[in-house]
Amino acid sequence: MKYFRRTLIAIALGLFMSCQPPVIFGEPQPVDSKALMAIPDTYRGIYWCKADSVSLLVDYKTFIKRKVILVRLTKAEIDSSNELEFRNGRLFVNEWEMDFPVDEIGDTLISKFIMRDTIFSIQDEQILKPYKGHLILNTKLDDNAWAVVVASHKAAGILSLATAEIPENLEQLDAITTVKRLSEDSYPGKQIFLTPTAEQFGRILDQGVLFDGTSTEFERIIPLEKFLY
Repeated sequence: MKYFRRTLIAIALGLFMSCQPPVIFGEPQPVDSKALMAIPDTYRGIYWCKADSVSLLVDYKTFIKRKVILVRLTKAEIDSSNELEFRNGRLFVNEWEMDFPVDEIGDTLISKFIMRDTIFSIQDEQILKPYKGHLILNTKLDDNAWAVVVASHKAAGILSLATAEIPENLEQLDAITTVKRLSEDSYPGKQIFLTPTAEQFGRILDQGVLFDGTSTEFERIIPLEKFLY
């Protein structure tokens, strides 16, 4: 039961919950690039991340993560839990206010959780821009505050997603663009605010100052044109 709780927390925090990022941009990046109305064909498909067993669907508008969790619990374990309930043939996770179908084998219940998270979808507050073969995913957090994720082809069939993280050497970043340090109360540790020009943003990417340390790689397993909805 403790393992089950740790699993739920890890997934909620690491995959399916939003939080304020450590690096915030004042405008969608790069500032002089025209927004795309659709994700290019070369990026579309279904991908798989071996590191955390997460699949990624990229279609013409969205990036969607999906994870399947198989759970095996006894009825006694559920009855003793404040987090779970078994009623009407379904397993309820109270914290999530969600329920899942269950197969009963004697006193054991087996359930499959399918978790989905739309991490990006082209719209007014989520703007997609190109940069030298990369896709820059800009998500509005507040007025003049944007989170940025960089999608890149690392090799044939390999897609990486990288978020901006504060570098250990802020002087290298400050030499490219002005770094404004925000209140530490706004983020556990520290948070910075950047307003780079297009040229400065290009240097940030080219020099690997913000994004290189956070890359998660996905291997394409099905091109989108072969995927049937």
